[in-house]
Amino acid sequence: MNTLRQIRLVAARDFLQRAKSRAFLVSMVVIIGLVAAVGPLMAIEMRDAPPYEIGVVGSRPDGLETALSASAGAFDKAVELTSYSNTGEGEAAVAAGRADVLIVDGSDLVWNEEPSLQLASIITAAVQGIDRRQVIADLGLSAEEATSLLNPPPLDSRTLNEPDPEAGPKQVAAYAGSFILYISILMFGQFVMMGVMEEKSSRVVEVVLSRVRPHELLAGKVLGIGVLGLVQLILLGTASLLMVSMFDIADVDLGALSMRVLMWIVFWYLLGYSFFSVVYAAIGATVSRQEDAQSVGMLPVMLLLPGYFVSLAALENPDGTLSTIGSMVPPLSPLVMPIRASLTDVPFWEMLVSMGLVVAATYFLIRLGGRVYRGSILRIGAKVPLREAWRSAGR
Repeated sequence: MNTLRQIRLVAARDFLQRAKSRAFLVSMVVIIGLVAAVGPLMAIEMRDAPPYEIGVVGSRPDGLETALSASAGAFDKAVELTSYSNTGEGEAAVAAGRADVLIVDGSDLVWNEEPSLQLASIITAAVQGIDRRQVIADLGLSAEEATSLLNPPPLDSRTLNEPDPEAGPKQVAAYAGSFILYISILMFGQFVMMGVMEEKSSRVVEVVLSRVRPHELLAGKVLGIGVLGLVQLILLGTASLLMVSMFDIADVDLGALSMRVLMWIVFWYLLGYSFFSVVYAAIGATVSRQEDAQSVGMLPVMLLLPGYFVSLAALENPDGTLSTIGSMVPPLSPLVMPIRASLTDVPFWEMLVSMGLVVAATYFLIRLGGRVYRGSILRIGAKVPLREAWRSAGR
């Protein structure tokens, strides 16, 4: 049986074994369900937002309710006015939460605790509008004169660089992508380590190695669990696309933007997972006890964390020196480059250098990790030091 067929069989076994586990299925359904539900829930929340309850006591300007409704409409909000016989009754309603604010004599506002900036803006705009109309009427100005007074012609202005309406959504999508990429590589890398350790401690690996060679077993395990991670990532991305389709931002195609970010995340997941999974598999082969796995599992995490932190810096300044260097140097690049590529136009040569270095580093790790794996996978008991595993593989 040739090598490719052996690797494919091992990959299919590990894929199905993890995919059928109850813990994986439940976690996948819960995560994807939560993501898919965020959009409808937010849309319902925005659509069914309750109106502002405004209490009024004392004298009120003519047309106050109409002016408040018009002013609130600019924020896609509604208002409801309730009159109270005296200030004490109105303040009691505010304290009890039946009113958001109390307008006293058309000018003073009474809040329960912290003022609402949006509601204060709505009331201020409405009252000032009524006052301006009264002044215009008292001065006897014509409609044209009033319009000229209230809406003077704006100053001429121009911009050297047009603002990008996608800048904010791009940053949000890139941040979400960075977090998802980090979690995916971490989670499925640990799946590889735990799978290797479980087979070693249960001695199943001894039976498997009677049919396949160590490097075939290593490659098949990395491939099978990696495909499972890719499937989950695509399903999670699809749920995210459905979620963002619930929203509409002027001049921004959220669907196309999210698809572009998802493609970069998937592509760099493949490179990043390939790099880190070999590390996880190699160190997993050196231990057979759960308490030892926790200590050796910190090594890949220490390699992952700097990349995640640099990716956060890239969110703020994707063209900065730290972001540029981090996006091309493994092990930082699998987490940093997709963020830069989502936010800015990365030069083609930088992309090629980044991909080439990751592939080269992964090949080096496969050779190095494969030897450690071969030298320690059959040794049950205490943790096998890396140097000893390396020497054992050469005998």
